[in-house]
Amino acid sequence: MKKRSTEILLKLLRNPNDELGMQKLSDEYQLSEKTLKKDIQEIREFARESGLESVLYCDGSGLKLNNNQNVRELIDQVYSMNLYQYKMSSDERKVYITIVLLYHPDSYSMHQIADELYVTRNTVIDDCRRVEEYLKAYTIGFVAKSKKGIWLDSSEEKKRELLIDMFQEMIPSLQHEKSFFVRFIVRRIGFIYSLRDVIYHMNCYVSDHNMMFAREIFFKIAICIFVLVNRMQQIKCGKNSRETETFPFSKRLDVIGNMISYVVGELGYLSLEYGEILLIEEEILSRSLHPQIQSVNDFELYGVICHFLLEVSREIKADVQSDSRLIESLVSHIKGMNRWNDEDYDWDTWYEASRDFPRLCKVVETKFGILEQYLKYSLNRQMKDSIIIHICAALLRGEKSGKPLAVIISCPGSMATSKYLEVQIENYFNFHIVGMMTTKEIERAEGKFEHVDFIISTVPIWSSMIPVVVVSPLLTAEDIDRIRHQAIRYHSPDFSDTMLGFPMLTKVHAIYESGNSQKIEYLEQELQSILEKSIFVGNTMKSGSALLKLLECQYIRIADEELEWHQAMLDASETLVRDGYVSKMYVREAIKNVETYGNYIIVNKGIALAHAGKDAGVNRDGISLLIAREGILFDGEDRVYLLFFFAQKGETDDLDLLKEIIGLGKRQKNIEKIRGLPNSRRIYQFIEDILSHD
Repeated sequence: MKKRSTEILLKLLRNPNDELGMQKLSDEYQLSEKTLKKDIQEIREFARESGLESVLYCDGSGLKLNNNQNVRELIDQVYSMNLYQYKMSSDERKVYITIVLLYHPDSYSMHQIADELYVTRNTVIDDCRRVEEYLKAYTIGFVAKSKKGIWLDSSEEKKRELLIDMFQEMIPSLQHEKSFFVRFIVRRIGFIYSLRDVIYHMNCYVSDHNMMFAREIFFKIAICIFVLVNRMQQIKCGKNSRETETFPFSKRLDVIGNMISYVVGELGYLSLEYGEILLIEEEILSRSLHPQIQSVNDFELYGVICHFLLEVSREIKADVQSDSRLIESLVSHIKGMNRWNDEDYDWDTWYEASRDFPRLCKVVETKFGILEQYLKYSLNRQMKDSIIIHICAALLRGEKSGKPLAVIISCPGSMATSKYLEVQIENYFNFHIVGMMTTKEIERAEGKFEHVDFIISTVPIWSSMIPVVVVSPLLTAEDIDRIRHQAIRYHSPDFSDTMLGFPMLTKVHAIYESGNSQKIEYLEQELQSILEKSIFVGNTMKSGSALLKLLECQYIRIADEELEWHQAMLDASETLVRDGYVSKMYVREAIKNVETYGNYIIVNKGIALAHAGKDAGVNRDGISLLIAREGILFDGEDRVYLLFFFAQKGETDDLDLLKEIIGLGKRQKNIEKIRGLPNSRRIYQFIEDILSHD
């Protein structure tokens, strides 16, 4: 098969429940229907020769799977194709010939290459001219001698440089690692460490060390490590003569070097020496790939994301900024921008079917500048689409009720992949994850599991007695759509069913159904009183509140007049400066942050949290609160009534503190109540009640 035919077949096999329509393929590849029909005929011929023709079905409008039983077998047949079955393009032949010569220490005859590729010698001669021209940029000599053959005249350093560039061209994004040609080349040259594993361990390192890389830089660094570690493993480099000392890596290596050291250790390549780690690091630095790494302040980033979601919430009239799962998933994404989904997004999903989806996209698009201003990076289309998907998922969670569905997560063998998939599932859905199992374990049990609603797997499982949703290890919008459609088949009980267990609800419902306004008004008054009292039943004072540990009555101030934000921050911080919590420099830095990043300190409706960095002149943790009865004016139309000023030294659980402050704004009646209270003691008591019984 040709490259395009192979891509189409693999696309179908990876998404066995979908149909590839002619129109969709025509738009994607910019081809006529006549040309596509030839490709489909080529695909069907390959399946017939493999003895699996019955797996495919084509009715003229598209291509789909007719027999899921043999999908895995057909996938194996595709990836085991030889070069007689797979017809390389001219660009692929150029790569193949270059790779062959790089890995062949002696001369190679054009006749051998022609036989391997099943092409004529004249075709190989033309390809070799292209290879020679291609290698000039690397000052690698292409030598051709009559009766001796062809070979490359190059140093190992140049070979490494060339290999890195070739793989960056072949794998511009992680999804291309799955292509037939890339897998064929990787097998041909004998790489044993996968790019996917390299990226997984890099992600772990970045997360553990609270760092943030530009996404494009991260992926290029991953390619460098992937190529060089595999290459060094192959040629068994000796110890680098530049280093004879023995010392911990962390004392001499750069940030990149320490990450490389961690990754190779996790890959299991324990014999890689210090000099070799240094060599990989230097190769990365020589390519100007040293990223402008930001040390992420979780507290500050959390606040920026809350402000971003608050601005979105105001427009779409939905309280997404209070969804802690949404906030934490975006924090996780942004801390490692490299984790944004590398798959192509297909918006032909349930999102577009929603009447509100186009408006949501339009609203969120206008708010991305809040994140970009803080990150100092422009979010690309994939990053933006991923954020929109997360917000959609949060809106769905808000619509759900009842007991979470129970699911099992399954991958063929890698528990690391299963764990990574589990994290993604938890970010998007309110599921009870029963456990993680290998495909073989599920097949041995024939998918018979009690109290499990369905299985989420990275490969098809044909013998399962319960539904299986097949997804990619890195979830796409299409995968999320599949999971959602499976989930909505399990309907929540009707309201009438729920009432059967609570007879009193039936009586209450009957009153509302009657339409009698006097009865309804009386009922609501009584219910309001009962509900206010019932909130306190069975509750005890929450111990360990991060806010209550810091906030004291003497640091709560009330302003009766309207204030401008700059003056309000000075007023709010005055007592903290007076009592030695922070210096005036810390206050100036907090004000400068707002001038630089905008109103990002507004974390919920009517609530702001001002702060600066831990190194800006703070002596110990503390917090003050300014209540502005008439409001604090920020740029634009933002008005704040509660301004907290946080002295952030690092001795407090910062995120718990921030979550509690955000939580005060979940009910706007609370803010109105606080504004009307007469003194700091009553305000403190009311905040204490909210935190104790929320």
